[in-house]
Amino acid sequence: MMHHLFFIIAMTFSQFSPEQLVFFIGIPGSGWAKIDSLLRKCKKFNFSTSDYREDRCMTVKTKYYVEHKGHFSGPGSEFGHGFDNIGANYTKETFIEECLKPYSEVNNEQRYMVKCHFFCEKHNLKWLQDNFPNNMMIFVFRDKELCDDRWLTSMTFAKHYPRYTAWQVVDDPDEEIGKHDIRNEENFKHMNEGHNLSMRQFFRKSKVPNFITCPTRHFLNKVGFEWDREGQSEYSAYMRNYCCGDVLTLAPSWDTSIGFYNCQDIIDFS
Repeated sequence: MMHHLFFIIAMTFSQFSPEQLVFFIGIPGSGWAKIDSLLRKCKKFNFSTSDYREDRCMTVKTKYYVEHKGHFSGPGSEFGHGFDNIGANYTKETFIEECLKPYSEVNNEQRYMVKCHFFCEKHNLKWLQDNFPNNMMIFVFRDKELCDDRWLTSMTFAKHYPRYTAWQVVDDPDEEIGKHDIRNEENFKHMNEGHNLSMRQFFRKSKVPNFITCPTRHFLNKVGFEWDREGQSEYSAYMRNYCCGDVLTLAPSWDTSIGFYNCQDIIDFS
């Protein structure tokens, strides 16, 4: 109770607006973590990075290059344990509070990315649309089979960051990267299929301004990407993920697309 009271006082004092929350939506294996890292370097979005911490970072180099950093929310994660059914588990106020918990600094100027795979579910998308009609949503679209292959050959359900125990149906203490209990693999693919369809249907039927593109240099320049040392590193990491081969000079496949919803104030659609 005291924590909630402190939260209300802090939000009032900082003049934080709920519209500063940006909901980030995609299925596991879509490359959304790397897209998140790229967008955090775009000055026009002005995203906070105060959720970055050493213990919220993981890099794996196997068949694919995988890099995760910053918070992840949802069942089994550090935050958002009830995000699989937002309307049943939160009021609008307690949901905002949970969204901001990963961030060590909150102000009235920056935007705050809220990353959760379970936002893909139909009832959660409707709840977000009804309760935050003016907020930005950013979707990451990639072929579902490519997503399954990338995740299942690069991650574990319980041994790496972030944890994906909510996709498990049985414990698997002997699990290794690329070696999972077949029951967990099948459930993962089933959940990815449902989440992929529901988020694509929502975006396709949306009546608010939306826009789909790929993270080309041209697009990143339009949204103020910072090509400093860190920015160059982030883009090179993206190329390692999505280039058509091992040589970075090859043309990228652009098999990942970004869907921008309610982002017309940031992105010049012309």
